[in-house]
Amino acid sequence: MAERIGENNLKKIDFLSKKLQNRIKLITFIYQFELFDEKISCEKIFQDNDLQNWEVNILNLIESKYDFLINVAKQFISKDWEWNRVLPLTRAIIIYGEYELLFNEPKIVINEMINICKLLSPNNDYKFVNKVLDLISKNVINKK
Repeated sequence: MAERIGENNLKKIDFLSKKLQNRIKLITFIYQFELFDEKISCEKIFQDNDLQNWEVNILNLIESKYDFLINVAKQFISKDWEWNRVLPLTRAIIIYGEYELLFNEPKIVINEMINICKLLSPNNDYKFVNKVLDLISKNVINKK
C-alpha cells in the first residue's frame, strides 16, 4: 500500500498527523484550565510537562492574551448565551483557534478546529466552533 500512496504523500500525511497531534496537545493544556474555570497558567503547565520551545512560546502568548481572546470570543456568541455555559473543551478549541487565526489562513484554521472538535466532542459543537471562529476571522482578523 505504501507504494501506491507514494513517498512524498506519506511524508505529507506524517507531517499533517503530527501537526494535528500538536494542536490537540496544546488544546488539552488549555482545556485543563477551562475545565475548572481558571485562567491558563504556563507556570503550572511547565512544572508538570516537558515542552519544546515552540510549545512554550505558543502557550506563553495565549496566556498573555488570554483575557483578550476570551473577550473577543464573547462578542461573537449569541446574546442569549454566556461564555461559561459553553463546554470547557469547546472553549479551549475556540481559544486555540483564535491564536491560530493570528498566523494562518482562516479557512484552514477553522477547518482544523472543526475536525478537532468532531474528534474530541461527541455532539455538534463543531457547528458552534465554526460560527464563532468564522465571525472572528471576518470581523476581527480580516479588519486589521
